[in-house]
Amino acid sequence: MPQRIRGVPRLFPVAPTHSAIRYDLGDSHTYEFVEGTIPVPMAPEFASFVTTSTNTNASKDDDDDDDDGKGNGSNFFAYADFSDLPSCLAALDQLDAYLAAEGPFDGLLAFSQGATIAATYLAHRARCRAGKKDRKEPLPFKCAVFFSAGGVFDVDRLAAGEVKLLTPEEVGEPIDIPTAHIWGRRDDTPVHCDAVEAVCAAETRQAFVHEGSHEIPGVRSPADVKSSVRVMRRVISMAA
Repeated sequence: MPQRIRGVPRLFPVAPTHSAIRYDLGDSHTYEFVEGTIPVPMAPEFASFVTTSTNTNASKDDDDDDDDGKGNGSNFFAYADFSDLPSCLAALDQLDAYLAAEGPFDGLLAFSQGATIAATYLAHRARCRAGKKDRKEPLPFKCAVFFSAGGVFDVDRLAAGEVKLLTPEEVGEPIDIPTAHIWGRRDDTPVHCDAVEAVCAAETRQAFVHEGSHEIPGVRSPADVKSSVRVMRRVISMAA
């Protein structure tokens, strides 16, 4: 278990490989990586920067497309099957249980599906907190960084079998911790990064749109890495 060093953030990444970001961010942070559990094919947008020996989210794979259950095949793992609402609700419950068992964490780094689940979880926790007598109960993170988030969903509607994005007109800005929102200008996947940004506290949110697509900026885009890290540092500083 990584230890906190002189009070610097202990970060909880729900994200694929982001070594360039971590390198520029510095070595004063510790990280814990949580893998998905649902086998899925590799997303096409990862093909240009993931080799057959690299898995961005979980285990090993090789050149064989067929998974024999022993680490062979395209062993990429998702946190939920977004076409199956019970799977989405289960992912939220699993995240809650993990944080209760392994937390606390100072910050969250999340990408794509992980960012969507994390943002949905945080918004739900905040809205539940608003209905309690003790409205000062803190969220389980002091700050959050969302890369290419797909939106933030109404958990109560999901439980009722309905898919609905939260909007600031309906719920305000329930995520009241410092947040960073980073996504690609050329992202052609169905992301709603601006919708996630809109339900986060305006005074402590930061945004950066890089020149890439559905990805975390890496070594091939050093300027985007530096700009992303600049935004992340602001958010971490606000949470300190």
